[in-house]
Amino acid sequence: MSPEVRVAVDAMGGDRGPSVVVEGAVEFFRSGPAGFTEGVELTLVGDTAVLEPLMTKAGAGRHPIRLHHASQIIGMDEHPAEALKSKPDSSIMVMAGLQKAGRVDAMAGLGNTGVMMAASLFALGRLDGVSRPAIAATFPTLGNPAVVLDVGANVGCKPDNLRQFALMGSAYSRGVFGIPNPRVALLNVGSERTKGSPVEQETYEMLEHGSSNLNFTGNIEGDGILKGEADVVVCDGFVGNIVLKFTESISDLIGGALFSEMSGHWYSRAGFLLMRSAFSTLWKSLDSAEYGGAPLLGLNGVSIVAHGNSNPKAIRNAVAAACGFHRSGVNRMISEGLRGMTALRGENQ
Repeated sequence: MSPEVRVAVDAMGGDRGPSVVVEGAVEFFRSGPAGFTEGVELTLVGDTAVLEPLMTKAGAGRHPIRLHHASQIIGMDEHPAEALKSKPDSSIMVMAGLQKAGRVDAMAGLGNTGVMMAASLFALGRLDGVSRPAIAATFPTLGNPAVVLDVGANVGCKPDNLRQFALMGSAYSRGVFGIPNPRVALLNVGSERTKGSPVEQETYEMLEHGSSNLNFTGNIEGDGILKGEADVVVCDGFVGNIVLKFTESISDLIGGALFSEMSGHWYSRAGFLLMRSAFSTLWKSLDSAEYGGAPLLGLNGVSIVAHGNSNPKAIRNAVAAACGFHRSGVNRMISEGLRGMTALRGENQ
């Protein structure tokens, strides 16, 4: 029986070394939700001489995990275009080539983000009508998870780029998180329609009048993201990346403050023990490893970009994100939405 979902993972690009990737791959099958791991086959791409003993040590032979050799590694500080040209047999390029050839259905990389993006574009190309693919990050909120895009792929966006981000983010929210009619908002410096630069003002008008297939709710300020005021938040990649990194630092701040407080008083430590379950739930919601990685939306395929310092849990969840994306039909929904948007634009002209 052929696998339902075939996922390739770059085993060489992470900051913590290939052993962590192997552990994460094994953990996916050991601790994945019942039924979710069925029909999944993983391919770890990298130096097989390095990976084989790690596979044996981790007990990977009991799971549908195989290896595919790649002789080169691209470092975190290498320039994307130069690295892809000089290292055609790198683990990232080989992984992307497997998806291009139809030998895998999805891929996850945790190395150089720029290289991962460039390799994905080179190998897979864009969906018809997509001007710029975007990285979509998932943020914890007081309600449903919020999809924020773009968080780093594009700087200097035009209004039509942002409108496409809104459509792609809405499709992802529906397909992966099961939200029937996601609330889409434009990140801005105020809620009024006249706020922001000419780009934001024009985008507002386009989303309000030229995107009838979106549930556009208007502008959202930064504090509204974690409050859950929108399911999809659209912004330029420069702004989005700053928001992403700032939000990820919140867990470090809270953790440091709690540790400092508990260290000072015995009653603080006693209180922590009583509240351990609540703190555990809070910590889980703030932990970026719970989401594994961010999809690159708009590609003619599935590409998940994970943190370079991903631990086994993050790698497990990056694989799960790749599987969920492939099964969800997000790319089909994006293509249908773009065709509808083009038709609406023609009617309004």
